[in-house]
Amino acid sequence: MTKVITAKLTLAVRLLDTTTGREITETDLHFMIDGERVIPMKKESAVFVFVNLCKEDFLMQINVYGYDEMTMQVKTNELDHRFPMLDVFLMPSEKNRLGGDVLKITGNLSGLEYIEAISLSRPIGIFHSEASKRDVYKMNLLPLVPGGGVRLDLMKYAIFNEAEGRYDCFEVKGRDTENSFILTEKLQNEHRPNDKIYRLIYGRAGPGDRFTLKVRDEGESLPYLIRFGIDGKEYFRKLDFHLEAGEINLLKGSDKEKSLDWKDGEKDE
Repeated sequence: MTKVITAKLTLAVRLLDTTTGREITETDLHFMIDGERVIPMKKESAVFVFVNLCKEDFLMQINVYGYDEMTMQVKTNELDHRFPMLDVFLMPSEKNRLGGDVLKITGNLSGLEYIEAISLSRPIGIFHSEASKRDVYKMNLLPLVPGGGVRLDLMKYAIFNEAEGRYDCFEVKGRDTENSFILTEKLQNEHRPNDKIYRLIYGRAGPGDRFTLKVRDEGESLPYLIRFGIDGKEYFRKLDFHLEAGEINLLKGSDKEKSLDWKDGEKDE
């Protein structure tokens, strides 16, 4: 008699270095779910698969050598039931020199919900136009170098409006043509041709009122635009990590979000 063993995919996790966007290939790592160590199946160099987890919601702790520990709440009913995949961005420790030395800002800010940034000196593409029809949302891009290409993975990116000093986030669902991409939803605001596309760098809000954001020391100047949320309100702040690394007052010099409305020729204050 043949015995059939079935396995149900519960979760797939891809580990990424938030400062570089590259997959983490470190092999000295382990996962814990609700305080118990679990051993996933390794699908690819940085993708780990968990099967037959009889839980809808659980707390996952990820420890990777050379990176800060990550603890996150997983709600499986909010994931794609066909392929429940999560991209997890880890911040490198100060001793992790792969990709360059690490600089960071830290501080206290009550009510902080999230903190992220884009590197203003490192765009990855140029916005050309939208081409959406019905429920299919498309974005056409131009390469930074004529004749080159644009590579976007299935994750979130930022489109920056330099005149407003702010950016919107969008998520890539798939590729349509070489430089045309399908988005999960329509852009929140209108954008003009030549607005630039950037990779997102994620920081950590918590525990408590503490925050941390780390970047790689990649040049003589490190201009970044930081976006953070407090009690449902969005703020932006520019800073150079060479000048302001360390403990900072994040609100100092920040601008609250302003809506874009070029159709009407007005801006909401």
